Amino acid sequence: MGMLCLDTEGCHFQNRDKARFCAQCGIPLPGTLVQGRYEIQILVSKDQKTVTLQAVDRHGGWPVTVRALLPKKAGAAERESFLQDAELAASFSDHMQDPGSIRVTDYGQDGPLTFLVKSEYVPGANADGHQSARPRMTVRVEDNLVVPRSPSSSPAGRASDSRFDDEDELQTQLRMAVPLPPMPPLPANTAGAQPRFSKPAPTPVLRNWLAEANQAYEAARYKDALAAYEIATQQNVVSVEAWSGKGATLLHLGQPEEALLAYDHALSLQPNDPDLWNSRASVLHELHRYDEEMYCYDQALASNPNYAFAWSGRGMTLAEMGRAEEAIQAFDRALLLDPRQSVIWQAMGDTLYSIQRYEEALIAVERALALDADNAALWDTKGNILRRLKKTGDALQLHEQATNLDPNNATAWFDKANDLRDLRRFAEALAVYDHTLALDPSLAGAWYNRGNVLAALHMYEDALESYDHALEYDEGLISAWYNKGSLLHELGRHEQANNAFDRALAVDMHYTAAWNNKGLALFALGRLDEALAALEQATSFAPDEPDAWYNKAVALEKLGRIQEARSCQEWAHKLEQQEMLEQQEK
Repeated sequence: MGMLCLDTEGCHFQNRDKARFCAQCGIPLPGTLVQGRYEIQILVSKDQKTVTLQAVDRHGGWPVTVRALLPKKAGAAERESFLQDAELAASFSDHMQDPGSIRVTDYGQDGPLTFLVKSEYVPGANADGHQSARPRMTVRVEDNLVVPRSPSSSPAGRASDSRFDDEDELQTQLRMAVPLPPMPPLPANTAGAQPRFSKPAPTPVLRNWLAEANQAYEAARYKDALAAYEIATQQNVVSVEAWSGKGATLLHLGQPEEALLAYDHALSLQPNDPDLWNSRASVLHELHRYDEEMYCYDQALASNPNYAFAWSGRGMTLAEMGRAEEAIQAFDRALLLDPRQSVIWQAMGDTLYSIQRYEEALIAVERALALDADNAALWDTKGNILRRLKKTGDALQLHEQATNLDPNNATAWFDKANDLRDLRRFAEALAVYDHTLALDPSLAGAWYNRGNVLAALHMYEDALESYDHALEYDEGLISAWYNKGSLLHELGRHEQANNAFDRALAVDMHYTAAWNNKGLALFALGRLDEALAALEQATSFAPDEPDAWYNKAVALEKLGRIQEARSCQEWAHKLEQQEMLEQQEK
């Protein structure tokens, strides 16, 4: 079933076999060798930003304490500050010689983990292998690493994340170096022979290329890892681990086509391995070959129908393909197998939200929050659901919680601004949109909504400028073209308004409101025939829209076509009466 996270209260995530770090919270799993040396045993304590673990230094058999930043809670600046403090503490520790004193003996980074090691000073321990404080060495600093295979299980594919993929989990396989054979005894000196002293020929050292490849991969030296995997696969063409490791490395180097060939070779050797099929699916996802990706999930599940990772990966890809109902079924199967996977509950909630099943989405997100209460994205999503359910005040409180948990999350600030806008607290909304754009100036939706708030505050020129910024980052944002055109028309700049409506219609020629307002702009310019043609498009695309018929009647009357104008006006009046009756019935 995999390895349970040491944080059984706050995380309780069930990880894949051979994982080193928890895929959900990032802390080392029991038995993990941090930097190939410190074997993690138990969780001692945890606070908001750090975790303290008991471990054993395998170089000397000493008990040590590992203190580390929680990978999901620490940013780059916090990691750098932590390491600087650790370096200072280590330098002080070099001068501490009191028996029983606690010293910092090591520090650095391994995978997602930024850590320091503390141990009790024992006189003479260094001679036996206990390491003194040393200059900092970073084993790995990058995120989103592709997971290498271990001998007993192939690399699992995407667990979740960006939006769903969770690629923080790292795996490694530590192997003993090939021992050197003992030196043969020197021949006995025969009587009378002069002693001859010569240097014995060196015993050839057999290099373990697979182990070297795995170590290079662990240290994020992917080009070195690839070179070593190449030799490993040449030396042993039937090594599944070497081929799958090569595939993982190639994917990380941005060579998915070559990665696919490596996984294909691994599968030719071990065709019933669900992990390999899942990893192959991840490569195909990068190549946007979704139908083939689905086939891989089918093969993984044929080998193991209870393989939760294949069900969740399948669901996430189905959701991306717009096949929401099938995605929900896949998530259901995954959650039946492992209901404590918050990332799958989150994906379920997002999918239900996308098809406007808000009440069910709320249940799924609340289940995810029960497992991962510090996940800012979950609070953000729950707030969006409540806003859709017309509970905007409650939504605002949840978005404030999201921004407190992740102050640099531009999306959460954007959603908070939207709440304030809906509550008509325009000045506050404007300030929050500005903060959002300070965090991410490329967020077109924030520029657009900011423009709408400025227009509501009658700051029209500023609103137009904000619409222009939105279109600079997303020129296909049709609503920005439409609102820009409508505002220009209100300001009497009809030619510019007409051009903006044309841009909106270039994106969607069936956009009825744009045809209607284009007709009004042309009418104001005195181009009556063109105005009538635009309004006829509006009435043809939306025959039940009374405004378009009224405007068409005005254009016809101006052209002297009185009878036609009267017919359009009567029809518009009839449609208005129908709308009033329907509203009364509701």
